[in-house]
Amino acid sequence: ELPIQVGYCNGYNKKLNAVEYHRSSELDIAASDAILLLGWQPDVTEDYTYETAKIEAFLLPKGVGVELYATTLHYAPCGVDKKGFRCVVVLPKGTNYPIEQPHLLKEDKLLAASNKWLLAHEEAKIAGAFNGLKGENISIGNL
Repeated sequence: ELPIQVGYCNGYNKKLNAVEYHRSSELDIAASDAILLLGWQPDVTEDYTYETAKIEAFLLPKGVGVELYATTLHYAPCGVDKKGFRCVVVLPKGTNYPIEQPHLLKEDKLLAASNKWLLAHEEAKIAGAFNGLKGENISIGNL
């Protein structure tokens, strides 16, 4: 019974670059074929690092929806055959909004936005992000 927000994510992504997780599920509905690069949040270590070798790729066919549980590490989908992707995203209202107050938990050094904990790959050079991804910055060209 929470309010939701419905938006979209689209582009020409072909690399992992980062993973995020929420304290709630996310619903993704593919408007075009897409590849999801997914991991499991409990595999994040005590020092907030994650080995990219644990990431698994899944095809999300056009028209199919999937629930990503709160423990699912994910980020922007990748396109198929060097084509762009289009995806509808449903989240609890307020997710990805700016953070309004400082947080004091150790894990919150990963807090990039409201209800969004982010581990970036150093190669992605995401400003202000915690570089917790270790290993190869996976590209769909080498899966």
